[in-house]
Amino acid sequence: MTTTYSRNDDSEGEQIRVSFTLAPGINNPALEIPSEPIAVPSSIRRKGLSAIVNHLLDRRVVSEDEKSDDEDNDDEDKLPAIPFDFLLNNKLLRVGVESAARREALSLEQAVEIKYFPAQRPPEGSGESETFPDWITSMSLTENESLREGILCTGGSDGSIRLFGTTIEDSETPNGLQTIQSTKAHSGPIQCISTAQSDESDNRLLIASGSMDQTLLTHTLARDGKEQLALNAVYTGGHFSSISSVSFSKKHGHNDMLMASGDWNGGLCLWKVPTANDSDGSDNAPKKKKKKSKSQVHVTSSITELSVKEVQPTFTIKAHSSNISGIVWDYASSSTESSEKKIITASWDHSIKVW
Repeated sequence: MTTTYSRNDDSEGEQIRVSFTLAPGINNPALEIPSEPIAVPSSIRRKGLSAIVNHLLDRRVVSEDEKSDDEDNDDEDKLPAIPFDFLLNNKLLRVGVESAARREALSLEQAVEIKYFPAQRPPEGSGESETFPDWITSMSLTENESLREGILCTGGSDGSIRLFGTTIEDSETPNGLQTIQSTKAHSGPIQCISTAQSDESDNRLLIASGSMDQTLLTHTLARDGKEQLALNAVYTGGHFSSISSVSFSKKHGHNDMLMASGDWNGGLCLWKVPTANDSDGSDNAPKKKKKKSKSQVHVTSSITELSVKEVQPTFTIKAHSSNISGIVWDYASSSTESSEKKIITASWDHSIKVW
């Protein structure tokens, strides 16, 4: 016996028989409905089918053209409706049932089997910043679980670094973005951003930024309750084209902070990032930045430059024949102190390499 289901006087139009089955992987007996065929309008789509399933589950069903004031009070005790998605021949149903069945060359002499499952609800925004004057080209997030907060760092086409405070999900503070500060760091668009904790004994955040103006910089952010962004170091002698990628990593078993960067021409550089524990008297210590001559690369910053150092690369190589679009550190390969970290680079030359 076939049950006829119609809404809004659609019973006068053409109908098609369908049977519903719960999609594989949905182990919820409360969502199961009888699989006997029912007749529905042939042009019915996802929302109409979802209303039918909710009706069969004895849940609330509200038609789009019905007003809440005219509804019967009988539905008040029912559970709220669940939005469903549907598969016909293992494909998402986005057109009328008959059109989809004919497109899949299914016979209409038998009931069309339709699988259903709860639809994924669209994400809801919990925070939004103001509109900025230029494109946001890169960003990096560092979380501090002990402080129940995170720092979001973004780079823009206007050469500015902007910092935002975020709250961890289960924190008492509502989720959202809180503007901390911003600075004009480069004279050209920022292409890449990377952030990392400076030291386990230090609550400073390191921020690396690479730009189309061929400059690579690191800033530090003191997180002792009073946020202060300061220029930490300028990295020279490694790249002679736009900096397109950068990534931090600590050397395993040591407190040395390493940084890898890639440029538009496929050049790869490795740097030792100066920290508060570095001694200026050692052989490997970076040199303090001197007054720049007109021939040197121009660096723009609205931050007071205190103890700014100029760093030379520890290693350079022509890694790719084109732009290095991404760099990551392979942590799995350095499980012991004696093992060395690996760097993985991706490029526009259609290749991925491990170093």
